[in-house]
Amino acid sequence: MTAALVRWAIGIVALLVIDIIAEALVFEWLAWNGTTKNDWFFILWWAVVLVWTIPCSLGIWQSLNGSSD
Repeated sequence: MTAALVRWAIGIVALLVIDIIAEALVFEWLAWNGTTKNDWFFILWWAVVLVWTIPCSLGIWQSLNGSSD
């Protein structure tokens, strides 16, 4: 397993932990579950996931193909 893949996996796990905490604790506390008040969070969530995944996937692809770029 390459270092880029490990970094990506650690990052995605961290993002999932943040999402679970937000949905299970914060949104319940604010009574935002089942409302449109949390839509901004999900838009931001998917933007962060894409920004995290696209560059990391390029790094993983390069490291698997032996590119030293």
